[in-house]
Amino acid sequence: MIDRTIAPEIKNISHINTGYPISETNIFRVDSEEEVFKLEIVFPKGGYSLLDNKYSGIYAMDLLFSGTQEKNAQKIADEIDILGGYIFKGCDYYTSSITIFGISENIKSLIKIAKYCLENCVYPLDEINILKNKKKSELNINLNKTNYLANRQINQMVFGKNHPYSVPLTEQIIDALNSKDFLDYINTRLVDPYFIFTGSKSMNIEEILEEYGFSKRRFDIELSSEEQAVEEVANELIIKSGSTQNSIRMGKKLPSKKDPDFFKISLVNLILGGYFGSRLMKNIREEKGLTYGIHSSITPFKTYSIFKISSECNNKLTEQVKTEIISEMNILRTELVEIEELTVAKNYLLGAISRNFDGAFNISDRFKTFLEIDNDYDYYTKYFKAITDISAEDIRECANNYFDPNSLKYCVAGEM
Repeated sequence: MIDRTIAPEIKNISHINTGYPISETNIFRVDSEEEVFKLEIVFPKGGYSLLDNKYSGIYAMDLLFSGTQEKNAQKIADEIDILGGYIFKGCDYYTSSITIFGISENIKSLIKIAKYCLENCVYPLDEINILKNKKKSELNINLNKTNYLANRQINQMVFGKNHPYSVPLTEQIIDALNSKDFLDYINTRLVDPYFIFTGSKSMNIEEILEEYGFSKRRFDIELSSEEQAVEEVANELIIKSGSTQNSIRMGKKLPSKKDPDFFKISLVNLILGGYFGSRLMKNIREEKGLTYGIHSSITPFKTYSIFKISSECNNKLTEQVKTEIISEMNILRTELVEIEELTVAKNYLLGAISRNFDGAFNISDRFKTFLEIDNDYDYYTKYFKAITDISAEDIRECANNYFDPNSLKYCVAGEM
């Protein structure tokens, strides 16, 4: 019988086996006991950071299954549904990809559909017009949301207005979308893919891919250069008349995951605002009730990362929330974190990382990020050791080096 009045023993995590596959070819596999599979067809030349107009890539992928000369979008969707499959198409910062989910026995049929659409998509005019109308409607709705306006503004402030990540969508961009640009994107960018297969170890995925014309080749991780973030104005106010809620954003550029200080930075972020037990949540939301929600986050890129604080509050409380955020950051820079708080934060962070590798599908998700950013099979071994060894003095030093509130860009969207 379990005595539920006694808390279970906390066991420290010192190591994690990521389960990352190793392959000299462009085909990687993560074995699973499930009867379902996931196949990612990843195009390393298709990321929108490489494009003059990122939206031509984003929407070319969105409409990749929109129709061919022989089949319309509904017919293609019905064929996928009958097979019990799901196919996701996406274009992100570094790559674009086609991700196929389904039951193992239907893998060939689903790959055949994906290959057919990739080679024969014509981007029908009626589908493009439907997309345009949908995106214009979404944009008009979003332009009335303070959180959308604040997110767009802080991105331009920390990346620069011309950075691929921060270029905002406009009606002019939507109107200019056309099938020629989409087809050019397919022909020039959706080439030389690599594959991440998650499924039964009995399945010969190399043979199946070869059957449908996907060539096997040597794979080398390409660490291509990327456009640097160029921070601009320090403060910005976006007036949204009639809004009772203001959206606050603060942010700055920080070192990349390759930097030895990144491990400390990630733990400082967690303590400050990275989980529900963080200082920002406890003080500003739980104790003072000043905000509907508040958190901080770090988004890693290859050669740098971006730190942000986000909060929504009543417009009359904006300055008070800002003052409390600055106060919490300064406390981290001047006072030592209590051992109990530090221990809880470490255990939470290591537990959260461990959950990212719970199951074959999660492993394959993390592996794609590994290929794009981490590129170090020992990364999490180093991560776990570093987090375990971080002291209260290290936290204070890191906060002083990287979390000076005066170094943050600051913007507010709403009624001033």
